Amino acid sequence: MPSPAAAASSDSGSPLRHRPFLFMLCVAAGAFSGFSLLLPVVPLWVVRHGADSVVAGAATGVFMASTVLAQFAVPAFVRAFGYRSGLVLGALLIGVPAPFLAAFPAAPAVLAISFVRGLGFGLLTVCGSALIAELLPAALVARGSGLYGLAVGLPQLVGLPAGTAVVEHWGFGPVFALATALPLSAVVPAFGVPRSRPGDDTTRGGLRGVKDVAVATWRPWLPMLALSTGYGALATFLPIVLSPTVATIALLVVPGAAMLTRWLAGHYGDRVAAPGRMLLPALAVGGGGLLGFALVSEADGLTVVAVVAVAVFGVGFGVVQNDALVAMFARAPAAEASVAWNIAFDAGQGLGAVAVGALISATTVGVSFTLLAIAASAVLPVVRRVGRRTGPGG
Repeated sequence: MPSPAAAASSDSGSPLRHRPFLFMLCVAAGAFSGFSLLLPVVPLWVVRHGADSVVAGAATGVFMASTVLAQFAVPAFVRAFGYRSGLVLGALLIGVPAPFLAAFPAAPAVLAISFVRGLGFGLLTVCGSALIAELLPAALVARGSGLYGLAVGLPQLVGLPAGTAVVEHWGFGPVFALATALPLSAVVPAFGVPRSRPGDDTTRGGLRGVKDVAVATWRPWLPMLALSTGYGALATFLPIVLSPTVATIALLVVPGAAMLTRWLAGHYGDRVAAPGRMLLPALAVGGGGLLGFALVSEADGLTVVAVVAVAVFGVGFGVVQNDALVAMFARAPAAEASVAWNIAFDAGQGLGAVAVGALISATTVGVSFTLLAIAASAVLPVVRRVGRRTGPGG
C-alpha cells in the first residue's frame, strides 16, 4: 500500500515528480551496475582458474540462493529499521566484497564471496521494488514499475556486455574495481529516501503470513520464475557458449529488449483494468525465444539467428516482469508482494545457472535450453486466469 505521503499526492503526472522515488531509482541504478558487471564475469573468472561448467553455474547459483534467503527476512528488517537502511546495507554488501574476488580466485572463496554479495542484493531488490508501491499513488504504480525497470535495466544493458568486453581487453582487475565503486556510490542518494517503514495497515485482503501471500500471488509468480530461469541460464552461459564478440552483442540485446518492453508495459498497464492481462502472450513469446536459441545455439553460421532468438526472449521477459509485479501489488501488501516477485526473479536466475550447468555437462546446450522452453510452455494454462481476478489465488 502507498504511504500516507504518497496517498496524499496527486495521482496525475510522472512518477519522477516524486523526489524520494527518484532518489530510490538512483540507488537501484548504482547498485545494479555492480551486480550486472559481475554476473557473467564471475563464472568466467572461475573457469579461467580451472573450474568446470558446474562450478561456473554454482557461482551464480550461490549468489541467487543467498539473495532469496535474505529476501525472506526483508519485511521484518524494514519494519524494524526502515527502507532506507535496507537500501544502504544492500549497496554496501554488494560493493565491499567485490575486490576480494581478485585476491581469492579459488572456487570455495569465490562461492563464499558470492554468498555475501547475494545477501546485499536481496535487501536491495525487495526494498527497491516495494518502494514503487510505498512511495507512489496507486494510479502511478504501473508507470513507476516501468521506470524502475529502466533504472535496473540500463545497468544490465551496459554492464552485462561491458563486463565481458573489459575482461577480454583489459583483464579482470578493472571490472572488480568498477563493481566495487558503483554500488558504494549508490549509498549517497539512499539518504534522500525517507526512513519509512511498512505501516500497520498494509495487510491487503486479510493476508497474513507466507502461506496467504503465496496463495494470493502464485499465478503471476510462476511466469516470473519460468522466464527468470531462462534469463539466468543465458546470462551465465552466453559468454561460454558463444564467441566473445557474439556473446557481448547477445548480452546487450537481452536486457535491452527486456528493459524497453518492461517500460512500455508499464505505460500500457496504467490503461488496462486488470493487472496480469499481458502475462499469457508475453510468456509465450519468452518461451519461443528460448526454443529458438536452443535450435540454433550449436549450429555454425547461425549466430545472427541466435541473437534474434535471445532478443525475442527479452521482449517477453520484460513484459512479464512489469505485469507480474503490478498483479502482485494488486493481491498483497507492497513488501510481501515485492518479496514474492523478487524470489521468483532471483531464484529463477540461480536455478537457471545451476540446472543448465548440470544439464550441459550431461547433455548439450540445445537440449538444455529446449527443456527450459518446455517448462515455460507448461505454465501457460496457469497464466490464463491472472488478468481475470485480483482476489487471493486468482
